[in-house]
Amino acid sequence: MITSLILYGQFFTRIPIPIPIDEPQEKFNRGIQYLTLFGLILGAIEALCFYGLSFLFPTWLCWIFLLVIDGMITGGFHLDALADTADGMFSSRSKEKMYQIMKDSRLGTMGALALIYYYAIMIGVTYFVSGHISLWTNVFLAAITIMNTKTGISLIFLRIINSDDEKGLLKSWGKIAPWRAAVSQLLAIIVIVLALGWKGLVGYALAAIFVLVYKHWINKQLGGFTGDTLGAYASICQVLFMIGYAAVVQL
Repeated sequence: MITSLILYGQFFTRIPIPIPIDEPQEKFNRGIQYLTLFGLILGAIEALCFYGLSFLFPTWLCWIFLLVIDGMITGGFHLDALADTADGMFSSRSKEKMYQIMKDSRLGTMGALALIYYYAIMIGVTYFVSGHISLWTNVFLAAITIMNTKTGISLIFLRIINSDDEKGLLKSWGKIAPWRAAVSQLLAIIVIVLALGWKGLVGYALAAIFVLVYKHWINKQLGGFTGDTLGAYASICQVLFMIGYAAVVQL
């Protein structure tokens, strides 16, 4: 478990962890059941920053700072995938051309719009929610919001299909045993229920249901997942969870 957590820290963040890991791809695959746990640890670190900032700033502003802090810690890892996926999938091109566009490091129109929509929704929803729940619930929600980026990835790993054009790390991820991803989801459900109750479970359910639509769309368009389309759902899962939770708070 410790090896997997260290490996995920090296892979998903910019935190310097100078510990060599032998056979990283194999250990990455064998440790997927700990992916949500890693997300929770990362979320707890960022939520601690959120709590500290709450002594100086209003809660809604702390949420904006949280998005900035997360971007600095992760280097916008999943947001880059979101932008690349939007550029490729909404290009109205052939499968081969969409794949080439996603591998292009330049930011296109749809990628820019995807990032704008992401931040607009996250800032708007958290501004609304922050005024309707207690400070401690905001802190718990901040941790779970970050955790959900990894929960979303492990959702995709439940019987993932690889694109034939994928030549990178994802090529071996199709061999991940579904039970590993299921354990990761079970931990996410337990944490969400304990911290946020049934309201949080509604947000999780929305993201878990939508993943079926997302998988069908990606598989139909590309014949399977690439690294970018996998990482994009990390941010999509965040947004869907917050929308679901905010809707229940409003009702």
